[in-house]
Amino acid sequence: MKKIVVSTLVMLACSVFHLATAQRWQQIGKTGDWANTVAVVAQNGSLYSIEKDGTLFQTDKKGNYQQLGKKGDFENAEILVAMGGEIWTVEAGSLYRTNPTTVAWQQVGKTGDWKNTEAMVSLNNKLYSIETDGTLYETSKNGTWQQIGGDGEFTDATMLEAMGDYLWTVEGGTLYKTNVRAMRWEQVGKKGDWESTVAMVADKGFLWSVEKDGTLFKTNMNGDYEQVGERGLLKDVSLIVAMDGMLYVVEDGTLYATKG
Repeated sequence: MKKIVVSTLVMLACSVFHLATAQRWQQIGKTGDWANTVAVVAQNGSLYSIEKDGTLFQTDKKGNYQQLGKKGDFENAEILVAMGGEIWTVEAGSLYRTNPTTVAWQQVGKTGDWKNTEAMVSLNNKLYSIETDGTLYETSKNGTWQQIGGDGEFTDATMLEAMGDYLWTVEGGTLYKTNVRAMRWEQVGKKGDWESTVAMVADKGFLWSVEKDGTLFKTNMNGDYEQVGERGLLKDVSLIVAMDGMLYVVEDGTLYATKG
């Protein structure tokens, strides 16, 4: 199967364009503060990020940050998801939940149950994950899980997001939304509209997506989209995450934000 892209992390080609020169973008925090960041999620007005050495940080909307827990506590984290005020990670195939206030963590479910997980998102206080064979699973906060739909139904999914009671996937260059309760899916927008998309994130009823050439788009739940900013604007971006109607990106190790 195609490798599923974790929607909060996208590696793009480099360019000399700087977001600070683009209208409507603003730098958040100090230059270079995010040079070592490898993953980031948003929750309750804060960004939670993991550095290359496995250290977890919390950053507010002004760019003020603090280290959570000990240095390297998350060095084995493979997947990072925010849900219910907690940070959820898959580490060595097992699921963990961490309280960011106390930094107390606990294993959830059985050891190794998530060893084949390729992507994971949260929706309505449950985790939805796709395995390497394209099978979808639903996990409750206590770690109990069940298969949703048939084996391999999401084999062609290359991106996964959650928004408005639906799971959103890109499959064969086309956008789909799936009602997980009824397991009914429908195409959104035109076939092939997303064939050049390399990353997407969801927030406040919109999907933000980045094309191969670094162009940013904003799409509503009906599939209507608009280009945001100049073509190729995000060629030098390494991380994207959305929160409270804002898009945050990391370019050359520095955090920027825009309302789009």
